[in-house]
Amino acid sequence: MSAAFATLVNTTGEAVTVVAASTPVSSSVELHEVVGDGGTTTMRRKQGGFVIPAGGRHVLQPGGDHIMLIGVRTAVEPGVEVPFTLTLKDGRTVSFIAVAKDFAGANESYASHE
Repeated sequence: MSAAFATLVNTTGEAVTVVAASTPVSSSVELHEVVGDGGTTTMRRKQGGFVIPAGGRHVLQPGGDHIMLIGVRTAVEPGVEVPFTLTLKDGRTVSFIAVAKDFAGANESYASHE
């Protein structure tokens, strides 16, 4: 597994909701959030997707909302350009290229969350 972090920017006059994501480097991609409950944190699918307010931003970051890549098909080394396509609630898609970076992260471990 791997994760994608970014700042999603909405330059329109209306809120948009990201409901899905895809990339050819992974067999499955999910929108995730990290939630706290009684001193523990859990990663889970983000119900309803990521809402980006009109003229606003939505930050994807470690320990918060992020794009989870499951079944990564090939090693993604720092500097590699990774294409992503986001699907919005209204059916439109937005594509972008992310440059992979080294991330030692929070030394997270993931149990099956299906």
